[in-house]
Amino acid sequence: MKTTDGRFKKAWQLALGIALAGTVFIAAGKQSQTSPDTQQPVPLIRSVEGPELFRSYCASCHGLTAKGTGPAAPALKTKVPDLTLLAAKNRGRFPAEYVREVIMGDKVVAAHGSREMPIWGPVFHQIEADVDRGNVRLENLVKYIESIQTIPGENSPSGAELYAQHCAVCHGNDLKGSGPAPYPFRAPPDLTTLALRHGGKFPDAYVSTVLRDGVVMPAHGPAEMPVWGDEFTSKQLSETQVTLRIARLTDYIKSQQAK
Repeated sequence: MKTTDGRFKKAWQLALGIALAGTVFIAAGKQSQTSPDTQQPVPLIRSVEGPELFRSYCASCHGLTAKGTGPAAPALKTKVPDLTLLAAKNRGRFPAEYVREVIMGDKVVAAHGSREMPIWGPVFHQIEADVDRGNVRLENLVKYIESIQTIPGENSPSGAELYAQHCAVCHGNDLKGSGPAPYPFRAPPDLTTLALRHGGKFPDAYVSTVLRDGVVMPAHGPAEMPVWGDEFTSKQLSETQVTLRIARLTDYIKSQQAK
C-alpha cells in the first residue's frame, strides 16, 4: 500500500505542478505541511470551456491529445487510458454518464492503483462571486471529451454484412447452425438461442470474447473457431476498427435472438 501511495503521490505532485505552471496561486489561511500526506488544494481556473478545463486538469496524465501520454502517466501503476477510444470501446456510443461519474469521483480508476482518480467535483464547484458553475464545467468537459472521439468512417461494414461474410458459411444465414460445416467441423451451435441458454440474458461479453480471441468449441471437434480479432487485424485495421467490427457483429447476433 505504501508503494502504491508513493507512486500516486509522485503522479499527483507532477500533475499539480503542471496545473500550476504559469499560475499564481495564493491560498488564504494556508495550512502548515506537518503531514507528508497533506496535498495542496488545486486552483480553480476562471474558464468554463471544455478544452481549457481539459488542459488544466486532465492533460498532465492523459496528454494534450488525450491518448494517455501525459508527463505524469509513467508514475502511475498501470497505463493511463486513451480517452479518444471511449466510444469505440462502448459499441460506438460515448459513455457520457460513466465519464461524469469518473470526473466527479464516483468511480475508482484502476490506473491509479488503490487511490481514486483526482476528484474534480469539489474543485469545479468552488463558489465564484456567489455563483456555483460546477455543473457547467462538468458538462463542458464531458462534451469536449465526446468531441475528440475516434470513430471509423461510416463506410465500415454493418453487423449483418460482417455476419454474411464471416459467419454464415458455418452458422447459416438464419444463425441456426445450418451451414455446410466443412471438415473437420461438426454442426455449429444455434446462435439464436444464446440468450435462452444464458438465463434469458444475451451474453454480450462472452460473445465478444469468442469473436476476438477464439475458443475451442466442442461442436467444432479438434479445430478452433476462427479468431476474428486476428483476422480483422491482419487486414491492417486499427484497434479501434477491430473493436467496432466485433461490437457490430455482437449486436447483430443479439438482435436475432429467439423470443
